[in-house]
Amino acid sequence: MNPVRAALLLAVLHVTPAMAADDIDFVRGCWVSRATPGGPIDAFLRLLPDREIKDTLSGHAMSATGDPPVPRLDLSFARDGSVLGLRRPIPNYQALDARLLSHYARVPQVGAALLSGDGQVAAYAQQGANDWIVVKAHDERLSIQRIGADGRVAETYFDGERDGCD
Repeated sequence: MNPVRAALLLAVLHVTPAMAADDIDFVRGCWVSRATPGGPIDAFLRLLPDREIKDTLSGHAMSATGDPPVPRLDLSFARDGSVLGLRRPIPNYQALDARLLSHYARVPQVGAALLSGDGQVAAYAQQGANDWIVVKAHDERLSIQRIGADGRVAETYFDGERDGCD
């Protein structure tokens, strides 16, 4: 990664909450992940308006296998895009044993612009953290990734395509 770009990204991450948040509705809907194009579905992600928390989209990434399916990720987005809530459930967890929801503030738009290409993007970070979460949609695809301090993908939480919500 270009050292100037890396320095700008790191500088942006240490800003407390985002100034003006953008609409995050591009994540709304139902999504599926497949190991191979056109192959069987191995995960589902539904991000829909939360019935209990006003102005929030929330949902779960679930494994397509298992009875019941295993939750892989719990997400909530403020509808204005200002905050991302993310929880990685413990494998085979009981609801009361789940890890606490981590909150990430939206990085000011300059940070997202540095990471963007085609499509829509939102970048989130926790204050004082060296990594951030990038949410990107393009051509009916959605990816949610953790980017390390070196600017590389450290973990992919979800990468899939839009699917109909029945």
